[in-house]
Amino acid sequence: MAPLLEKIKNFFAAQPCPSLVFQLSSSYISGIEIAVKEKTVKRHALFPLPAGLVEPHFDRKNLVDASALAGLMKEGLKRLHFSGERAACLIPESCFKIFVFAFDSFPPSEREREKILLWRAKKQMPVLPEDARLSYEVMASSASIKVLALLARKAVIREYEDLFASLGLKIGMLTAPTLSLLNLVDWEKEKDLIVANVEEDSISLMAITRSEMALYRFKPFAFESQGPPQAGQKIGNIVKEIENTVHFIEDREKQTIHSLWLRSSLSESQEAILSELARRLPFSVKPIGSPYLDEIPSSERAVFAPLAGQIP
Repeated sequence: MAPLLEKIKNFFAAQPCPSLVFQLSSSYISGIEIAVKEKTVKRHALFPLPAGLVEPHFDRKNLVDASALAGLMKEGLKRLHFSGERAACLIPESCFKIFVFAFDSFPPSEREREKILLWRAKKQMPVLPEDARLSYEVMASSASIKVLALLARKAVIREYEDLFASLGLKIGMLTAPTLSLLNLVDWEKEKDLIVANVEEDSISLMAITRSEMALYRFKPFAFESQGPPQAGQKIGNIVKEIENTVHFIEDREKQTIHSLWLRSSLSESQEAILSELARRLPFSVKPIGSPYLDEIPSSERAVFAPLAGQIP
């Protein structure tokens, strides 16, 4: 298998439709089997994970018990009738450092591009690890040159690479869930918006202004000593992070956000969260969905939404 670091690229370029897409998070494994020619979801599977089995992080070991995790994934692959097809995989956002950079000019040399991107990334990180690897994509922009850059540590990605290899998975694309969700939102129509991806342990936000990427933010939820936060506290954390992002965009980009697009995998229903966010926020709040998921029970569609973003 080619190193998976080579697969973390071309985030939004046209990709061959994979036969299998799955997501690995700290609390669940989800997967869909796709009829490639028809581009329909044939089967889906969702498994909760025991707490502590996957501990996503940029800097340290992620897979606490890889053999136990492989056993759970084998069961999921059986449900999806997996037999060695091409697969796309979404791994936790906290495995990556994701940046949106703007440049007045961008060098044509690959070496010079990587040098300047790593220099910009280093300015936003306490330490740039020696084994950090870079993938990036130059995005269309009407003014400055926008670059979506993603860093991952070789040691962390190797853990996932070894896990997938043990299962016979042929990974054609490896990316972060929020980047996949962006494929389900019409930027040209919305123009100024925020895409919010909420997991049990974190929130990821991508701000779009003038139909262009402006800012990516990732924020883990801080759990108090008493245990995980209750529903009201979770929603309060979500609102706070969204408001902070909106204020930053208004100050830096001089643009007004007009809508929020949400995907949530929280145990609380997405409808309830959408309703509460709509009550608290001064712009429209909408769910991220996909017609590819119409055959999946409505209570589970939000969990599978990032997977649908990999269907071209």
